[in-house]
Amino acid sequence: MRDLLINGILKSTESGHLIRILWISGNPKSICLFDMDTVAMPYWVDYTELQSQLSQGLLTFQDADPFLPVVSEDYLSDKEKDFRDSLWELMKDIVLAEPAIFHKKERGAIIEKAVQNTGKTMTTFHRYLKLFWKNGKTKNAFLPNYQNCGGSGKDRNSGDSKRGRPRKYGESSGKNVDEETKRIFEQAIKKYYHNRNGYTLKDAYDLMIKEHYTKFVTQPDGTAKAELLPENEIPTIGQFRYWYGKKHDTQEKISKRKGEAKYALDHRAILGKSDYGIMGPGAKYQIDATIGDIYLVSRFNRADIIGRPVIYFVIDTFSRMVAGMYVGLEGPSWAGAMMAIANAASDKVKYCAEYGVEITDGEWPCRHVPNAILGDRGEMESKSVETLINALNVRVENAPPYRADMKGIVEQYFRTVNTRAVAFLPGHVKPDMSERGGRDYRLDAKLDIQQLTKILIQCVLQHNNHHFLDGYERTADMIADNVEPIPIKLWNWGIVHCSGALRSFPEETVKLCLMPTGTASVTAKGIRFKGLYYLCERAAVEHWFETARAKGSYKVDVSFDPRNMSAIYVREPDGSFDRCFLAEWQDKYVDMCLDEIRYLQESEKLLRRQNAAKEMATKADLSAAIDSVIAEAEEMARQTAVPKSKLARTKNIRENRRAEKERNRRDEAFSLGDDDVPQTAKPEPQEKPAAISPTLAMIQKQLEERLNEK
Repeated sequence: MRDLLINGILKSTESGHLIRILWISGNPKSICLFDMDTVAMPYWVDYTELQSQLSQGLLTFQDADPFLPVVSEDYLSDKEKDFRDSLWELMKDIVLAEPAIFHKKERGAIIEKAVQNTGKTMTTFHRYLKLFWKNGKTKNAFLPNYQNCGGSGKDRNSGDSKRGRPRKYGESSGKNVDEETKRIFEQAIKKYYHNRNGYTLKDAYDLMIKEHYTKFVTQPDGTAKAELLPENEIPTIGQFRYWYGKKHDTQEKISKRKGEAKYALDHRAILGKSDYGIMGPGAKYQIDATIGDIYLVSRFNRADIIGRPVIYFVIDTFSRMVAGMYVGLEGPSWAGAMMAIANAASDKVKYCAEYGVEITDGEWPCRHVPNAILGDRGEMESKSVETLINALNVRVENAPPYRADMKGIVEQYFRTVNTRAVAFLPGHVKPDMSERGGRDYRLDAKLDIQQLTKILIQCVLQHNNHHFLDGYERTADMIADNVEPIPIKLWNWGIVHCSGALRSFPEETVKLCLMPTGTASVTAKGIRFKGLYYLCERAAVEHWFETARAKGSYKVDVSFDPRNMSAIYVREPDGSFDRCFLAEWQDKYVDMCLDEIRYLQESEKLLRRQNAAKEMATKADLSAAIDSVIAEAEEMARQTAVPKSKLARTKNIRENRRAEKERNRRDEAFSLGDDDVPQTAKPEPQEKPAAISPTLAMIQKQLEERLNEK
């Protein structure tokens, strides 16, 4: 039977209701459940009773989570973020008071205190509590459901009358902002505001008016004077500010005007809390990367050395279990960290089987999302990590520069792997290469990346299941229960006695939250993204491409994996997605990473630019050759012996054409066996040819009559 995990969903076969697991208590073991259809308050059931209902089929596991809001930060408006963040500030102390908040008496005291402090009603707090539990216990649970109201994200078309409140002063009613005005706004913002020049938004507006809304009028003295267009044709500074605020957020403004480094240093949100306690397994993971001390060979040509790999490990702080890993050529970067975090939340039995290692679920039971991740000030400060924070409610903590000791657990494991495993592998880095007579250890490389991964999986399994942790400080309860300081035993003990941190999400949901996002265009040729075209079944069924051809292209939100651009994923606001594949006519890009594709695209552009100069030169030669022929023809025309009148030249065009056709036929006729002298080079006969037979003469006469008829 599958494990019962916090945030998992069960379905009642009798009523069809979906029930979320809010908490699992260790002593006595019981489970707190929340019926998401009746939206009543949580209730507790005995752990064994719930297992009995599962075994009898009264309850079943529900893999998909229809209420979990999975949406990228890039696609949230400032209004939605402000709404979510304000509710989070109001409710965070209440919803994080676990497990007290799940008990009626303690919950009443907590909410009563919040009522006194905020002035909100008890009903308000109950409503937001239920919303938080129903929508997956994440910060994004408080997002407003604007997608279910009105025309989400759609601009209203302007009519003839002016929109907005009437002006208090002036006779003009003003100008509606149409598509052309929006284009001018964006052009002015990019040109005058989103740069390092230091212009204010008002300066950018004034420069835009000068460039686009003035005309030059010639004065009586001949000089030109700039004059503004009529007032009802000029957008106001208020409209300019409104559309800027609608299209651009604070992060983009600061990044464009002060640079990404300045934004990250002084203006980025502060993530994480250093004083958060370690409750048990999954409370905090540590992640780090290192360049492996070994050289590898290519899987496709084992004579090629491909350099050293990048190795990521994700380790549980409480139990020292290696929860996830990644061995590849990415990074250290977000792409590598993304793979390691996704591996930490995936099924390890399936993962090991891909490398020929057979294990049971109990040998590596880590397939969860933690409460917090501690990483470096590098990949974990990527913009892409913000979706992970808000969609899955994972707190990200970053160690200060030069403070590797704050991630001592994962750092120590890297040292252990390098000294106990990698040091004995062919191709490992040796310190004596630079010495005179030292052997180049790179030439000893024998392993490919698949084989190294298999070896490191074996190392992880040995560490998790058998490594005795010297210096591990066991608690009094651990000593009383005689728990050995071995990662798997600490993990299993913590699941029973310190549960509350491990959370379960569908594997595809986790991967979708980790992948970078972007905007693609639906065109008549396919879904265009990064210069590539993709197709999908849904687009064909719903006639996306025909619509784009008839009404023009439009945008869709996508997620993608930059390591393999063979597929992208069209996202929907409810968290669902459609997988799109490269069009058949672009199969040359299959299995290529984004950098490789960009290189090929730039190579094509460079080839076109290099050939442009040559083509221009040949066009000049062609023009000169044509001019030469024309000059020759004009000279021959001037040397004509008997000039003719216009009527004489145009009167006999048909007869002239027939005579020219006869001469061309004689000149173009095939002549076999007489290759030494070209047909066109044979001299005209000077004497009358010898007499021919009557039969040939008759045939010749008939041919001439036929030609004359034509």
